[in-house]
Amino acid sequence: MDKLQEQIFTESKNLIKRFNLMRFLLYFFVSVTVIIVILLILSMLDWYNTVFVLILSLLYSFIRDYMIARYSIKTLDRFYQYLIDKDPEVEIFIPVLERNYQGCFLKKTALYFKNDELYLEAFKQTSSKRDKQDSITVRYGKDFNITGSQIDKAGKVYLFESFLMDTNYKFSLANVPEIIQKIDQRVKGV
Repeated sequence: MDKLQEQIFTESKNLIKRFNLMRFLLYFFVSVTVIIVILLILSMLDWYNTVFVLILSLLYSFIRDYMIARYSIKTLDRFYQYLIDKDPEVEIFIPVLERNYQGCFLKKTALYFKNDELYLEAFKQTSSKRDKQDSITVRYGKDFNITGSQIDKAGKVYLFESFLMDTNYKFSLANVPEIIQKIDQRVKGV
C-alpha cells in the first residue's frame, strides 16, 4: 500500500472512530428515558435504580459508540480487500462516508481510480462474515456523476452531491487534498 492510500485510510478511520458528544448524549438520554419510563410503569423507580440506570446508560453509550466504530473500520478493510481481489488494477481506494450531526459513518460504497478513470463501487449488504461479498461497479459518466462539492466547516470532510442512476446521492470523503484534486480534475474532464 502506498503512502497516499495509507493517508486516505488513516483520515477516514479517524473520522469514523472520532468521539462525537452529540451522538453520545443522544444514545445516553434515549436509553435513560426509556428505562426510567419502564421503571415508572412498573413502580420500581427509586434512588438505587436511578443511579443504576444512569451508570448502565453511560456504559451502554460508550460501548455502543466503540462497537459501531470498530465494526465500521473492519468493514472498510473488508471492502478494500474485496475490491483489490476483484480488480488488482485498482490504483486508489477511497472510502465513502456519510456526514451528519452525529458524526461520520461508513457508507456501503467506495470510489476508486483505475487507469485514471473514476468508479463507484456499491457493496451488497451482507448479514454475516460467512456471506459472500458482492458489489456493483459504476463508471463515472452517464450513470454516476458529481454535480458539486464543498468542504465542511471543520475542514476535515468534503461533502459531495451527485447523481447515481438518476437518483440524488450525497456522500462525504475525508479531506485529503491530493484525492480531492484528482476527483475535481476527473469531474471537470481535465
